[in-house]
Amino acid sequence: MSASDARPLALTGGTLVDGTGAPPRRATVVIAGDLIGAIAEAPPAGATTIDVRGRTILPGLIDAHVHLCSYAGDAARADRLWSVTTFEEEQVLHGAANARTALLAGFTTVRDMAGARAEVAIKHALDAFVLEGARVVSAGFIGMTGGHGDLFTPPAVERRPSVVADGVDACRAAVRRHARDGADLIKICTSGGVLSMGDRSEWRNYTLEETRAIVDEAHALAMRVAAHAHTRAGIAQALDAGVDSIEHGSQLDEALAARMAESGTRLVATLSIHEQIRLHGRERGVSAESLAKAEALHEGRVRAVRVAKAAGVRVACGTDSSSVLPFGLHAWELELLCRDGGFTPMEAIVAATRDAAETVGLAERTGTLEPGKWADLVVVDGDPLADVTLLRDRERIRMVFREGRRLVDRG
Repeated sequence: MSASDARPLALTGGTLVDGTGAPPRRATVVIAGDLIGAIAEAPPAGATTIDVRGRTILPGLIDAHVHLCSYAGDAARADRLWSVTTFEEEQVLHGAANARTALLAGFTTVRDMAGARAEVAIKHALDAFVLEGARVVSAGFIGMTGGHGDLFTPPAVERRPSVVADGVDACRAAVRRHARDGADLIKICTSGGVLSMGDRSEWRNYTLEETRAIVDEAHALAMRVAAHAHTRAGIAQALDAGVDSIEHGSQLDEALAARMAESGTRLVATLSIHEQIRLHGRERGVSAESLAKAEALHEGRVRAVRVAKAAGVRVACGTDSSSVLPFGLHAWELELLCRDGGFTPMEAIVAATRDAAETVGLAERTGTLEPGKWADLVVVDGDPLADVTLLRDRERIRMVFREGRRLVDRG
């Protein structure tokens, strides 16, 4: 169905979970063009109706942390060097396929967290509906020489796919280049990582002066900044600089969580990638070095989500989908927020709708089902408030609309 169809479309008889955290209710959702026209008791005269009794209507789900240009094939093992041994043109095709896979899983928006021009190109093609897939919010990545992003590439390889900048002036210039190219936000690192090669998670990435320069320049250009930070020191440095979200936050403690709650800084915990590495990392080609780093962070990472929730920090759904964690498993994050983070199913859904939309900068357009917002919505068989795991069953995702276009229809 095209969003240009003249007659409004009404979904009737279903249970509405609108993404605000309000109790579920029986309602008719009216789609008018690319927008939600009304939330009503009955369809308007002349509307085309679809009976969705026994099903739940949700806002389109949002994954606030993915790596779009990752291997999208069926190989049993993820080649960690794929990104440096594959032409960028080929990577773009995989990225577009990954966006389609996310859409099929009920996720109408994804935020790419290590991008540059390739991801911006995919975003533009999807926004023009030249291709069908989840909407892309694209972060321009900036990292230091020898930092987490840079060390996904072996030192002997001359081609460095990640943007590297050192020193205040170079960091400001890198932000400006990403803004020129059409990135929506900036991603930095203030600690080392797990899957990068040869570093340690406790390594500092960037000085406070460099971090402040990046944040200042990005905010001056109306761009948010997300900081990859595992360690307490890395989280504190990111907060000192005024970032907008903390990614991972493995050593978040009560004092830092209180700072985040006061400043409105969001947490994107990415429990899914951590669980994937622990359960399936070896078979996915994750190195022994990275397996050990993940295990060392495990206990703190689970505790961090509970600490954040208790402090009132807004937590947004983000999986870190990549070559290690294949696209399509995005709803796993909601399960883990409930199992490990103490969330209720409703709170987990809000983390993947309203709170994720606020985190990625799209709260005025999507994330909740309200008149005047984009008609991004999902129709699901059954009741995810009773069993949040059903959101990971692709066959239960019966319909997916993005801006009023029915891009998934399983009847």
